[in-house]
Amino acid sequence: MKLNIISKSLIALGMGACAVNAFALEAWSGQEGGTTYEVIFDGDVYTNAWWVGASNCPKDASNDQANNPWRYQRDATAAEIAQYGNPTSCDINGGETPTYENFSVEKSYAEGTIVIWQDATWQAKGAMGAYSFTPGAGSPWQLYKATETWNASKTYNKGDVVTMNGQSYEALFYTIGDNPSVAGNQNPNGNNGRPWKPLGATKTYSEQELKKAPQFNAKTRYSAGQLVQFQGQPYVSQNTVQAVSPTDANLWANYNDWSGTKERVGTAKSPWPAHVYAPYVDFTLNSIPDLATLAREQNINHFTLAFVVAKNADTCQPTWGTAYNMHDYAQYSKIKALREAGGDVMVSIGGANNAPLAAACKNPDDLQKLYYDIVDNLNLNVLDFDIEGTWVADHDSIQRRNEAVKAVQDQWKAEKRTVALWYTLPILPTGLTAEGLYVLEDARAKGVELSGVNVMTMDYGNAICQSDNTEGQNIHGQCATSAIDNLFKQLKAIWPEKSDAQINAMMGTTPMIGYNDVQGEVFYLSDADMVMKQAQERNMGMIGIWSMARDQPGIAKQVSPEHSGMTPAQAPQYAYSKVFAPFTNNVVYPEGINYFGIEVVKNKPEVDLVMQKEVAAGKNDFRIYQNGTYIGEYYNGKAYYGVHKADPVTGAVTARYGIPMVAGDVIELYKTNVKPSYQGKNTLLYSLTVTQDMLDKR
Repeated sequence: MKLNIISKSLIALGMGACAVNAFALEAWSGQEGGTTYEVIFDGDVYTNAWWVGASNCPKDASNDQANNPWRYQRDATAAEIAQYGNPTSCDINGGETPTYENFSVEKSYAEGTIVIWQDATWQAKGAMGAYSFTPGAGSPWQLYKATETWNASKTYNKGDVVTMNGQSYEALFYTIGDNPSVAGNQNPNGNNGRPWKPLGATKTYSEQELKKAPQFNAKTRYSAGQLVQFQGQPYVSQNTVQAVSPTDANLWANYNDWSGTKERVGTAKSPWPAHVYAPYVDFTLNSIPDLATLAREQNINHFTLAFVVAKNADTCQPTWGTAYNMHDYAQYSKIKALREAGGDVMVSIGGANNAPLAAACKNPDDLQKLYYDIVDNLNLNVLDFDIEGTWVADHDSIQRRNEAVKAVQDQWKAEKRTVALWYTLPILPTGLTAEGLYVLEDARAKGVELSGVNVMTMDYGNAICQSDNTEGQNIHGQCATSAIDNLFKQLKAIWPEKSDAQINAMMGTTPMIGYNDVQGEVFYLSDADMVMKQAQERNMGMIGIWSMARDQPGIAKQVSPEHSGMTPAQAPQYAYSKVFAPFTNNVVYPEGINYFGIEVVKNKPEVDLVMQKEVAAGKNDFRIYQNGTYIGEYYNGKAYYGVHKADPVTGAVTARYGIPMVAGDVIELYKTNVKPSYQGKNTLLYSLTVTQDMLDKR
């Protein structure tokens, strides 16, 4: 985009419609917009004089000042480079991807050769002759089966082939009643969610033709459509093929050059918290927020980066959103800076759009290697699989994923390496769908050990969750908390050997803040309070949001990837994160205690103690002290000098003690066996120091 001189001058003076306050210093990563940025590039600090595009590179600015808005300001300090990173390439991917030859089916290849095919790189695991395998493709031979005529009342599953009006069609997933000859039911490229793949004209062989078919000969070059016999079975060549039998394995393996990636992303300084607020970040946007700044200024230290997907539906190669490669993405400087600031990320594989790796990679061994490489080279402690859209019903990819996850977990165990695994699934207020339950049941059956199940408490499509113009009524919050209550029962049925506390710790909730994709569904700030309260009372494992970039106001009632659709009065910048950020902690409470902390209700601070129902019902005596002075206790089912209330679903009891507090106060929780009237201390369970942030909570 080019601007005339008048427009440039106005924007430089801050008169452009998109101009906002300057961002903090960060590494250049293709920033785009009317914001005034301050970035590091090749050892120097630059700012933009007007609207900047992702294609504008700071190193080109001095030779093209009429069109490139970047302006040199000063040299970056060594400390700034260490903290934020120092990209040196104008390629958003990093500019270091080697060039390999293009694959040709007419050529022979030696073991170890690397080629490019369909925008992906592949390496030969063995010597291969001409007209053998194509990288990423299945066998060039197909077992011949006489196709039946499509029947409207019959159920067809993935792989079933039918004929209709002289044409053959393959079912891509479960289908019944969908006429394959109707264009609206056809899915030629496997990317539109329809059930039938056209195969072309039907070829039928007689019994005599099948008996007379020649035996397969490895020296013969077969053209497409030739019938042979191999090990007593008839096969038809799908393309020109030589020296490959119907049972041979494809020796082309997906190849990723990870050189330098571990250094680009840095290493986390601390373990992943047991209870964490980890908002999703769309890691493919031009406007990715500066994660280290959020950690320092907003106390948001952990993020879930979305989404790693396959290059395309037929290419077993990981990418960021199909657009950016994995090994040298320029945005990795943001991860390194966050980790230097004490935070960390987990990466989410999947998402609603594009093909997941488990669908594009047909070989579980290839999938296992990719999962291992992603974790190893991005220095991850936690990995998330987001399974939604049509993929939550695709049994083939679900089973492949679970098989590969089990294998990679065994590999990590052999290396004595701990990697937490979360599955993220869609949910209704009534709980997981049958498809979502199948994902978990198959995982359990295959021996996958999940750390947690995060659910997308959003986009329900249910009339009871319509909440537009109902701010304060907590309709969407009730849908979210109901979903979690029902998820608890479902997880308990799958893992009956786990305690209630363990199931609670396995659960995560991720609402879509503000206006949801489903028209009429809105998640207000009061809904956030309700979700936070439930997460604390249950001592859940995770809260997320979709997404960090949306945690700011924008055009009212608009659904956008870059704002919530709320007004500044309803939800100012980072308002949702201000509610959820205090959830992050590494505290392991004593058995039976779900939460002990400071809450602010109607602008008045209180100490909250949340106990599991069995503990609350027993003759336990919990005492609370402020700066060494007794303020109240919970004993024999009653809160002394406070109030208590039981959750009608879980039975957990919350005891509340409203007292004046100031920053610096020390609040202690003791358990004692002496009689309440003695007000004695015994065992210190937990101690916290009151901060101003705690007192400033909503």
